[in-house]
Amino acid sequence: MKEARNGPSKGPWWQEGVDLSTLAWQPRPSGELTGKQRGYLKSLAHTLDPVVHIGQEGVTPAVVSEIRKQLLHHELIKVKWLGLSGEDSPKKAQARDLARTVGAHFVQLVGHMVVLYRAPDAGALEEGRSPKILLPSAS
Repeated sequence: MKEARNGPSKGPWWQEGVDLSTLAWQPRPSGELTGKQRGYLKSLAHTLDPVVHIGQEGVTPAVVSEIRKQLLHHELIKVKWLGLSGEDSPKKAQARDLARTVGAHFVQLVGHMVVLYRAPDAGALEEGRSPKILLPSAS
């Protein structure tokens, strides 16, 4: 039988069994990314491997939760979406819907690979974590 934890937690709050798929998330930073920022993120994403794979079942609450965990940890991620096709709606529209669902910015779609970005929220910054990615200024 597991003992309840007493005292401070040993890891980030998102690793404490919180169901991230039920939280209402907005993209960070708020607003749209500029072309300069999007280009910078594309260059960083070039060498990344996908950290989440979306299979035949599509975007489930478990997938949303995992994408959000990865965004909290990495900020910029690639998602491989095997079932992404242009039959239901354009692929780019489906990728943008995924970004909206998980509360991230859509950066790029290449084939079945979707690149998403989300800056750390104020809570993470208060915990002493600094952003891993510093975007170029919006101007």
